[in-house]
Amino acid sequence: MRRSLICGLAVTAALIIGVCVAGCGSSGSSTTTTETTAAITKAEFVAKGNAICVKGEKAQEAEINAYVKEHGLENKKPTKAEQAEMVQTVFVPNIQSQIDAVTALGAPSGEEPQVSSALEISQQTLDKAKANPSLFFGNENLFAAAGKQLHALGLAACAPNS
Repeated sequence: MRRSLICGLAVTAALIIGVCVAGCGSSGSSTTTTETTAAITKAEFVAKGNAICVKGEKAQEAEINAYVKEHGLENKKPTKAEQAEMVQTVFVPNIQSQIDAVTALGAPSGEEPQVSSALEISQQTLDKAKANPSLFFGNENLFAAAGKQLHALGLAACAPNS
């Protein structure tokens, strides 16, 4: 049971991380970032974006494992309160960090609308999950729409389960 809980949390974390990275950027900051950042090539965007997602996913997995161990959840399902705390202390900061990092990359010339859309839907999904932490633990792939857009941009490491 411990293994399935941790695996379930790890899969959820990976999914969330990928989606968040894909949906990075709020509507107000993406325009400013794109205008003030030197244009990034498509190849650089893909390489750096995927690296952000991989790094974020690994960090989130480590943070989840530490949280589970610290709170004695190895052999039990977390309560709703524990789930909410895990979302607020592990998932949200990690995913927001990924979104912010991908946003900071800027967008390849000609792909600004697609990048902006993918990041916006990622941010909206994260905001929705912040308001309802139990969504992170449901069977629904929260970041499926963001993942689809991210993958189309070449960010296959982002939202890998989408």
